[in-house]
Amino acid sequence: MKLKVTVLSVLVILASLPAQAKTLNMGTGSTKGNYYSMGMDIKSYCSGSIGVDLNIAETTGSVTNLMGLMDKDYSLGIVQEDVLNYNAKRNPKKVNQNRMKVLTGLHEEAVHLLIPKGYNPKSSHDTSMWSKWGSMLGGDEQPHQFELSMLKGQEVGSWGGSIVSAEALGYFFGLNIHVTEVKNKGDVNDTSKPLILVGGAPYQVVQDYLASGKWTLAALNYDAISQQASFYSKQNVNYQISGKVRSVPTVAVRALLIGKSFRKDSRNKPMTELATCIYNNVADLADDPDTNPNWGSVYDYIEGNGQTNWSYFPLDEAKLDSND
Repeated sequence: MKLKVTVLSVLVILASLPAQAKTLNMGTGSTKGNYYSMGMDIKSYCSGSIGVDLNIAETTGSVTNLMGLMDKDYSLGIVQEDVLNYNAKRNPKKVNQNRMKVLTGLHEEAVHLLIPKGYNPKSSHDTSMWSKWGSMLGGDEQPHQFELSMLKGQEVGSWGGSIVSAEALGYFFGLNIHVTEVKNKGDVNDTSKPLILVGGAPYQVVQDYLASGKWTLAALNYDAISQQASFYSKQNVNYQISGKVRSVPTVAVRALLIGKSFRKDSRNKPMTELATCIYNNVADLADDPDTNPNWGSVYDYIEGNGQTNWSYFPLDEAKLDSND
């Protein structure tokens, strides 16, 4: 009788303990892309040391990962910072800093604004600005600084995850742009509208557009843009334009590893352990010849105490700089 009571008591105690997931699903991107590659690197370095396994899922990118976090398909996922902030404005009840937190900042991806040469907008708030800007584009000249306000009311093309980045840019700067999906990706002869493409530079498809001689890469003013949306960072991208390598100023957005946050600290322990593991191993991830090359920029960002404005999971102070 005493044995039965003892067994029953143990079962009651176990049932009362908070359940910990044995596997965390991470949303990344295409198997050929940076997100998936970096997810696999994190799994390789940290899966065994945090007490749970990591399942690295192939997805279509930031939007799918963020939706998956909201729908409980994923426990964590890689999301661009502009996509995160844009959805936080549109759906603050589900996308907020209490429900989702950052484990670590990752690499940056540049915003490429491609304008067809000789482009004449159907309607514009200030056609004189377009004419002035166009007249400053010489065959061998450095791309001249572009004012985002010139895109007001315009149709802009994009594809993939860049569509949401284009929508976010329009939202945060009140451009009222109409973003349409480009069906024939890379068709350099379709010069009917500007394109907004976000990706690691140099971005091959951008180089293809520039090589055609029919497009120019607009230089973006970081100082003006960052005043309106502080999550954009300053970046210069290098491309061959008219036979010469040009450095074009633009802005970039950072990819973030986001995790689902719970009210009870005990439920957040796997996220804290994983964030700590990445922090402790980022130098090795950067140096390892078998990992994604973007870990070098991640190391620089973390070593420089880089921070986004979004809330972070705390690190486990007891395990910092540990070799375990």
